[in-house]
Parts: sequence; structure tokens; C-alpha cells
Amino acid sequence: MSFLTSMRRLGGTKKVAITPGPEKPGRAPFEAEALVQPESIFFEVDVPIYNGDRMEWDDPRGGRESAYASQVDVRDQGSSRIRHIEVKYSAAPPAPEPPAPQGGHVIVVNGSHVNIAVDGSTVTQQLPVAAGYEHLADAVGRALALIEKTMGIDPEEVDVAREYATLIVAETAKPNPDQKVLKRLIPALKGVLASAANAGAGAAASGLIGQLFVGS
Repeated sequence: MSFLTSMRRLGGTKKVAITPGPEKPGRAPFEAEALVQPESIFFEVDVPIYNGDRMEWDDPRGGRESAYASQVDVRDQGSSRIRHIEVKYSAAPPAPEPPAPQGGHVIVVNGSHVNIAVDGSTVTQQLPVAAGYEHLADAVGRALALIEKTMGIDPEEVDVAREYATLIVAETAKPNPDQKVLKRLIPALKGVLASAANAGAGAAASGLIGQLFVGS
């Protein structure tokens, strides 16, 4: 006896139409019998359903209900009568995962905070930017993004840009940034921007060079 056969006494089962989501793409849409409950839907243990899949079933009041799988728990132990999949669901589709940085450092400034993802990590470190240094942190983030995507720059120069951009942003995140330190660091980043300008980034790189400065 299967799980759903033993559970039908709790209520009638339904045919649930499943449209594959982003976790396991490439599957064709299909239907599966399920026990639909207010917070979870129960399937047989071998139903290939995953987080993010869209589910639809008949509404007894008319029309169709739909939801997205938000948590899939495979309970594959014991006899066939208790082995099953429990799917918790949500009316909203899952939020897309942010793309992982493709190598190097990614610096994103949002208001008075800056996020740094290092060496392709998907984990970012959020730092507060000292008041008055937001423009510099923002320019550094945009400069590094431009350098990373400009073809033809010497890889060693790109590494220099990554290192100095991170050092500059780290200094701007201190309670009292040292302008002398910043003035020593900024020229190295400007130099790589000049290489980017020569490699095809042109006016965009030249414009950012003019934005990399600190007060006197």
C-alpha cells in the first residue's frame, strides 16, 4: 500500500499540474496525484518535484489554484505506507539567486554602505562608508567593474586594480579615513583606468579617472 492510498481517509486527492522551476530545469511539465492541505501538499516519494516548481490544482469553488514549492522534504524511510514527499508552498515565486561574481572582486555601493565580494565569492561583506566618502567608494566600484569587463588589459594590471580598489574601499569604511593613505592608493587605480581607456573603454574610463579623488 502506498502513502497516498493510506492517507486518502484524510481527504480526497487531487491531480496537481507541475511546471518545473529553476532548480531542475529541462524537465517536461507533468501531473501527479497529491493530498492538498492548507500548508503542505503530499506526494508519493518518487515524484520529481523540487523547490521553485509551480503547482496548479482544481479549486472546489471553481477555477484553479496555483502556488510555488518553497520547501521540499523527502521522507524516504520506513515502509511504503509512510514514505512520501511533503511540499510547503507559497503564492509568490522564489526570488532568483544573485549571479556569482565571475572572478576578481566585485564592489557595489548602495547609499552609505558598500558590499564587497572577493575572488568570486557569493558571500559579500557589508561595510559602512564614512560620511563624505560615498562618492569615492562609488567611483571605485564602478572603476573596477569597468576594468574587469574591458578586454585587452594586462592581467597583472587587473590584479593591481582589484587589490587597490579593495584597499581604498576598506579605508573609506573606517570611522576616520586617512586621506594620505587614500592619496597614495588612488594613483595605482587611475593608472589601470588609463590602460582601460587605451584598450577601448575610452571616455567612460577617462571620466572615472576624474572622479577618483579626495579632498585636500
